[in-house]
Amino acid sequence: MSDSAKASPLSEALEKNEEATAEVKKAADQLAVVHAVLDTKISRGAPESEVKRAVAETKKVEKRLDESAEKLDDVNETLKREADRAR
Repeated sequence: MSDSAKASPLSEALEKNEEATAEVKKAADQLAVVHAVLDTKISRGAPESEVKRAVAETKKVEKRLDESAEKLDDVNETLKREADRAR
């Protein structure tokens, strides 16, 4: 592959940042729904199985947020390196 066909570090960082941003927004929306469900269900004395299912869902969202945070860390490292190189 030629150098011109490779993505630049900044292009790769931007792509990772856009992916991570979308994941964080999606996770935030899902957490809001889970929170609303838990508020409603707990106040009504929901069965334990429903509460456990909601908690399990929050664990999935937490994992996705952790993955997104890792992407953002990578982006920050790339941006720092490229900024230093540009100086």
